Amino acid sequence: MNIPRIVDAIGYIDDDLITAALEDPPRKRHNLMIKWMSVAACLALVMIAGILVPHFLRTATIAESKYKYHVSETERAIEWPWKYKTPAEKYPVVKFNGKQFTAKSQNSIHTEVMGEVIGNCVAEGLDSDTGKAYTETFEVRKIKGISEELMIAVGNEDGFYVYAADEEAVPDTLSKLLELYELSQNLELNYATKCEGYEEKEELLLDNDEKIWRILYGCGDAKLDDTIDFFERENRRCLAFTATSEALGVYNRVIYISEDGYFATNIFDYEYSYFIGKEAAGQIISYVQKHSTETKSSTSLPTISGTVTEIGNGYIMVDDTVLCKKSKAGKKYKVYTDDIKIRRWIESGELKEGDLVIVEYEGEISSNYEVKGAYSIFTGTLEENGILNQE
Repeated sequence: MNIPRIVDAIGYIDDDLITAALEDPPRKRHNLMIKWMSVAACLALVMIAGILVPHFLRTATIAESKYKYHVSETERAIEWPWKYKTPAEKYPVVKFNGKQFTAKSQNSIHTEVMGEVIGNCVAEGLDSDTGKAYTETFEVRKIKGISEELMIAVGNEDGFYVYAADEEAVPDTLSKLLELYELSQNLELNYATKCEGYEEKEELLLDNDEKIWRILYGCGDAKLDDTIDFFERENRRCLAFTATSEALGVYNRVIYISEDGYFATNIFDYEYSYFIGKEAAGQIISYVQKHSTETKSSTSLPTISGTVTEIGNGYIMVDDTVLCKKSKAGKKYKVYTDDIKIRRWIESGELKEGDLVIVEYEGEISSNYEVKGAYSIFTGTLEENGILNQE
């Protein structure tokens, strides 16, 4: 069996674990408990990848120069009780129009990326603690620009989540990949990292990505390279673009453009590589070099980091003083815990005062340092330039 082409950015996940989780398609299993625990394990690998890749991509989680330290995420795989799970975690697989779809992310999506209602689906879930099976009916909506044969939005008034069809044929040309998923509309190539092999040299913020997409669409005949399992960065110079798309259900994945002429990406969980030629690749790299500015971080997901100093009713206080070169530069943020992915850490006792955390959020921080759009939190350790600080 071929192990899925997980991008080299998360290559330190044991291949044996991935193989064990994925080698037998869930729909062929007749034992309900085994079926749903296996599917949940597969989804967990995808979601862990979504956590680990951002950490790999950014050399510093905080962009401001006032910081001496940063918080490095602690790798933890928590199996949350049923009441603390998101709908996508409870129901990782749904069936719609005779096809099986799997959740792409545990982050809900906004109505702006969704189209009309196209039907309903029945989902089945299993509480692994009690063995109790659950069934729920969800509304199904189109995702703008993407065929319902490939991806759908599934949910209810509590939120919608992106689900992707299982075992779709890999697009054999770049034009099919770009057009099937409307990548130029659903992805913004704003952040890039210059890489020499596995060494990251410079992080760049691009002012406009329109020309990049024009060049890529001009390489539509580029063929899929199905002779390799993953894009090998060793001995290669390339740009690594951060790829985040709410519509596609992907967060901080990667698109590589290499000097030797390859376009490679892991935005669909497995890695696809297409040979676009040295000339086209060179045009993209040259354009980025001329139309970008250096930045401190190539992540497109805003974060705050620091120490939890208070756990209140519906909020936590996060103080970043411990990260600062000068203590007087520190700030205290009031982070609201409305999202279940934040609240469960508190209600379960997994998060305590004194813990170092990284909080991902959307929207803006208010003038009095309130964060209302927090949707994810991780505990971590204090590091300076990748060296663990034991103080």
